[in-house]
Amino acid sequence: MMKEIKKFVTERNAALFSLDRARIEAFFEKYDFEKPVNDTVFWALVYKCICGISSAPPDIAMKAKAWLLAHGMTPEIS
Repeated sequence: MMKEIKKFVTERNAALFSLDRARIEAFFEKYDFEKPVNDTVFWALVYKCICGISSAPPDIAMKAKAWLLAHGMTPEIS
């Protein structure tokens, strides 16, 4: 079970930290996650997820937080 969790986290992080929409959507598809069709909701989801990952690269985490704040959102998932 731990091996599957580690694999999932590695894939999730690679997809999210790439900031490549096609790659992120492929990850969503693989794990049967619903993909937001609205661009703002899509990126808010991605950036909030990134902000919740303590091991996120600092430059990506700062970009995520800045985007959320610029769009009137908080970095926390609430």
